[in-house]
Amino acid sequence: MEWLAGPLGFSKYLLTGFVMYGVFMGVERLRPVEPRQPWHHLRFNLVWYVVYSCVSLAIQALGISRVITLAQTWLGAPWVILPAPQNAWTYGLMALLHLLVTDFFYYWFHRWQHTRPFLWEQHKFHHSDVSLNVTSTRRVHWLEDPLLLIFLGLPMGLLFQFNGLALGILAFVEILWLQFIHMNLRLELGWFSSVVTGPQYHRIHHSFQDEHIDKNFSAFFPFWDIVFKTYHHPRRGEFPPTGLTSTEPYNHLWRANLLPFREWLGPNYLNLYPRPKRRAGSAGRS
Repeated sequence: MEWLAGPLGFSKYLLTGFVMYGVFMGVERLRPVEPRQPWHHLRFNLVWYVVYSCVSLAIQALGISRVITLAQTWLGAPWVILPAPQNAWTYGLMALLHLLVTDFFYYWFHRWQHTRPFLWEQHKFHHSDVSLNVTSTRRVHWLEDPLLLIFLGLPMGLLFQFNGLALGILAFVEILWLQFIHMNLRLELGWFSSVVTGPQYHRIHHSFQDEHIDKNFSAFFPFWDIVFKTYHHPRRGEFPPTGLTSTEPYNHLWRANLLPFREWLGPNYLNLYPRPKRRAGSAGRS
């Protein structure tokens, strides 16, 4: 029965994800920004979550994560060995440092996804959601995982070794936080929005309005947005609509899977086939 272990484990992973979505969706109903989001938008995101998970599992089965181990061996990394925390206070500080460093590399990867056209073609599917909610969290193209490995996992693996931290638990906390900031929830953190991210802060990032474009890239701490001058402080009652300036939703499985490849093969890059010009819109949002 060992052959069942893989499928059962994957089914458990999917079920856990759906349960987590269900809990967050229940909270969303308490005070939604958009009370009547279309059901077919939600259904597409849930189906996409299954597709994304299947493809990501297949990519992981290729052993791409070994790139970090091979690079560490070749370059004699990690280069900064951090001591194991000795008590609750130092554990908390070390966990905070881990999240802050993770957010630094994520900030720059995310910023480049918006400011480098080649990367934007992979990322814009995520921003095409006009019904932002917790299920939008995994509404990303499956190329996101290999790219995160290159832009986040590899530099962190080369630079730092965090001893004594439960990295699996921290990863779970990060997943929960990413789901939290995508929620369709009318929650205002006020001045605290400059300390930690929240649904209003991240909704502004997903806005297609000119004043919000290329703002609020951080996942956990606005600190990096403040330092690198991409911070937009949410105003009272500021919950803008979301999506692309072109209004294209890409809510079709086949189109979503092929989207970045079609763009890269098109006239803006390799020019292997003609297609109509894009509708006018701000760079990084169309």
